[in-house]
Amino acid sequence: MPTGSGKTLIALLIADYALEQGRSVAYLTGTRQLADHVCYEAELLGLPVVQFSGGKYGAKNLLDYHTAETPAVMNYWVYFNARPKPRPADLVLFDDAHLAEQPLAGLDTVQIHRETGSDSLYDAICDIVLAHSTVYRAIQSMRDGLAESTAPPDLISFNHWTEIAPQVGATIEASSWAQSTDGRFVWPKLRDQLTKCCLIVGPRSVEIQPYRLLTTLNEWYRDATQRIYLSATLGAMDDLQRRLGTDTITRLEYGTDEEDDGTGDRCLVLNPTMKEPFDSEVLDWVFEQLEAADNKAAWLCASISEADELEEHLEEAGYETYRLHSGNDSALDDWIDAECGNLLTAGRYDGLDLTEDVCRLVIVTSVPRASSEMERFVAAYIGDAEFLQQRVGQRITQALGRANRTPDDYALYLGLDPRFAHVLADPRVQATVSEEVKPAIVYALELHGEGLVGASRACRSFWDGEDDVVSERSSPGRGRVRPGRRADGSTRTMSADHEIEAATELWLGSHARSARAAQRASSQLMDAGQLEHAAFWKYIEAHAYFDETSRRGLEAARLALLAAIDGGPRTSWFRRLERLALELAGQDIPVDVSERLFITWDEWIRDFGIEKSYSQIDVAKRYLHGTHDQQCDALLVLAKLSGASGRRPPRTNQAATDCLWSWPTRRREQRRVWEVKTEDIDAVPRSHVNQLLGQIEEERGMALRSRVKGCLVTTATRVKKEAAAAARDSTTIVHRDALMKLLDLLTDRFRRYGDAWGSGDAESRSAARSMVEELLPSGGWLQQLLKPSQGKIVLPEDVDSLFPRAD
Repeated sequence: MPTGSGKTLIALLIADYALEQGRSVAYLTGTRQLADHVCYEAELLGLPVVQFSGGKYGAKNLLDYHTAETPAVMNYWVYFNARPKPRPADLVLFDDAHLAEQPLAGLDTVQIHRETGSDSLYDAICDIVLAHSTVYRAIQSMRDGLAESTAPPDLISFNHWTEIAPQVGATIEASSWAQSTDGRFVWPKLRDQLTKCCLIVGPRSVEIQPYRLLTTLNEWYRDATQRIYLSATLGAMDDLQRRLGTDTITRLEYGTDEEDDGTGDRCLVLNPTMKEPFDSEVLDWVFEQLEAADNKAAWLCASISEADELEEHLEEAGYETYRLHSGNDSALDDWIDAECGNLLTAGRYDGLDLTEDVCRLVIVTSVPRASSEMERFVAAYIGDAEFLQQRVGQRITQALGRANRTPDDYALYLGLDPRFAHVLADPRVQATVSEEVKPAIVYALELHGEGLVGASRACRSFWDGEDDVVSERSSPGRGRVRPGRRADGSTRTMSADHEIEAATELWLGSHARSARAAQRASSQLMDAGQLEHAAFWKYIEAHAYFDETSRRGLEAARLALLAAIDGGPRTSWFRRLERLALELAGQDIPVDVSERLFITWDEWIRDFGIEKSYSQIDVAKRYLHGTHDQQCDALLVLAKLSGASGRRPPRTNQAATDCLWSWPTRRREQRRVWEVKTEDIDAVPRSHVNQLLGQIEEERGMALRSRVKGCLVTTATRVKKEAAAAARDSTTIVHRDALMKLLDLLTDRFRRYGDAWGSGDAESRSAARSMVEELLPSGGWLQQLLKPSQGKIVLPEDVDSLFPRAD
């Protein structure tokens, strides 16, 4: 039902009806604030309720709840935890149903965030993986803190995970984390079941979890005779079931001919630059709006690590912050009561009631594509998983409703991620956003082309109440649903039943049942054209067979993988399955170092669109002949084109390197420290080399397992004798024109790939890859190009000689 249409009233009437039948009722909400609101509504109805919160139960209240005398209202974390006080209810009401995902996931997921210090558990787990296999070289950059926060996580193959699980388990058991608040509840549950789970290593955290939540095994869910899910944005039932790990959910449609009064004016303005969310230029624009909003705002971050980074920026700028943590919403109450301040959330787009003067400014820091390492892995490798696009649209709808709850509300929403415009223009996302917020999105897309000046002007007009266009576009709209279009964001597949069964049966050790369920899920997804998603469940089928730990199980696992890749497209996920099948057959297959390039290119096109990606490259070409900072920015684009991870370290001192590249190879991670020299000189002097040598040594001290060398960019045509001798074994001296040649050649290949990318489905990407692979240098070309140049200068013809000729 839409916002403000009376869901709480109807839920309370259902609760009252259940009591008349002698059934106990648990009414679950996302926060204590919302629980208070439910109790207030119940009081208006004259319906007695009891409210439970951490440490506040009361023996008489528990008795009234258990004997079905009164409903109990509480947040999700009170009801779903390792040792809940209230007994399971006969009827469970899930208000803002998506918020149940976090507490339910907390029961089934070990999540270990990066820590500081030498005893980091995250580092220790990365070290175990890296010592076991050379396949996961990209994890080295993650472990050393050099990978971008958006870098795709890596799923450790089930055969490798089975071998290292005992060592990882012992390491966790001996750590202080196992005795922490997070660890001591979930770790005992997973400790003896590790091989029934998967291990995912991301740049900011490690996750160990079943492939789907084990909610159907949870007594507080399982023992209910009925469960009702409430939300203004339920979305597709199949994906709601998938996210919560539940049994099949039936959608109840609410229809009325009455016009509602809407939820007030809202204006969405997107970051029109290509700068990242926390870039100083973007934050200066945001801080202007924060001042206009009386220094009070809610920030919706996609992850804990992103919220951590934001908190540092805000505190450095002198702003007060209030951090909302899972299961503890005291910070929300404090922030609501405060005259000013910034509320920071992570992965929370629903269940925050910021109506009236509580908040007029909501800032969405990044595209809400993924809020866990598993979702990020799927986004990177399983590109045709339809449910991810549904979640984006759903989360955007939720975000744009946080401060618009009543007809008198008005709020400004800022989208800081430069990827927002492309994502919001995707028809698959548009199909899943509500009609109520579509006008605001259309306005934001129209405004996006006017740059930061236009964005600032629109914000000022909104605060001044002068922009009638914004108000008109932001009014509720019903919209016409044309024949053949799914207005509810429903999916073409209903595979969640089989997915949950496969994960649950694997957990229980019923390998044959798990494999059959995974096979059914794969078959349905294959029929729907989701080839990569289907192959993902063939992988889990293989895991179920492999976990039997028998020769027969090993062979069945290999055959399942062969069935998945038979005639399949040549995408990164299918290539991984090919290597795994060969490995199960006893062949040691080294990592394909070119794989990273296509993963990076796919992510680039998905995030920004083909035309915007081309535009970024065109800017980089101009920048290569620009100022020092512009040339360093161009190196970041060139790194992405080359399939490397590039970043510019903070300029905390004059000795800091200009740019840092890293990429995995078959033996060791390669790392290049870049120093850019822009002055026009005839010969490279010893001083230029000496400066770079110092940076190389400093980087080697921080990256003991990586091969660290230096790259000196120059316009000189020769090298002085003493400089050549000093640079001989550790430095590549690169002429700027050689970088331009590399940029031109890779741009040509990237454009060919992008032009053939089509809609981005697996078959189109496979065809594009097959065409472009023939025009790329052989494996290891980047390492060959940037190896120490023995005191000589790498020239354009040296670059040109690596690439096959294109027509």
